[in-house]
Amino acid sequence: MDYTNFSQPWEQKTQTQTRIPKKANSRFLFAHNPENWEIIVFDTYTTNTEGKKKKEKIPLLLPVLSSIPETPGVNGTRAIGGRIDSSIMRTNLQDQGWTLLDPVKHDYMRVYPAHKGNYHTSKWIRIEKVGRRVIEHFDQDSFNQWRLSLMRDGVIDAPHPQIAALRLIGMNRAMSRLERDQHIPEVSNRLKSKQEELRLTKKAIKRVEDLGAGAYNVR
Repeated sequence: MDYTNFSQPWEQKTQTQTRIPKKANSRFLFAHNPENWEIIVFDTYTTNTEGKKKKEKIPLLLPVLSSIPETPGVNGTRAIGGRIDSSIMRTNLQDQGWTLLDPVKHDYMRVYPAHKGNYHTSKWIRIEKVGRRVIEHFDQDSFNQWRLSLMRDGVIDAPHPQIAALRLIGMNRAMSRLERDQHIPEVSNRLKSKQEELRLTKKAIKRVEDLGAGAYNVR
């Protein structure tokens, strides 16, 4: 059974009495620490003068988004009457340089009626019951496209040059540790993977250096 149609966007009243077989959880918000990035490769197509399409792979650094629960009694979050007040937690995160993404403005949260309350998750997770199991399917491609749109629209700034430099230093150190044991097949494979990640990361950083915010104008 697919429960997709039983979900509602955040702050809309539930229109169904059907409850999914999961325990209620706290609502959350996505937030980004300016030091946390990951490399994602996008396929793009360009047309040459002869009208032929050419496929190109473009590596980009996308923000790693943390799911911050708004749980009363945790990190300054309070329950006031029937309302959750997380203003203290939000202010503390912003003071530390985090970018907070409002779930209403950016429409990423879905709410399901659940056991003893509501179950909050992102809109890229599809919940399905198969026999006695509850399976969650995550649409990684759509999530990546949404993160790309955040960068393209300037919601999140491109990686700071100093952060990018520190990332490269950390990657080189990690490879140096692996090089000592590269005669071991498993370690050798990990080293090759790290080397490829380093190559793509350098390319992504160079793209931002050359194009600035336009580096994320990828369709």
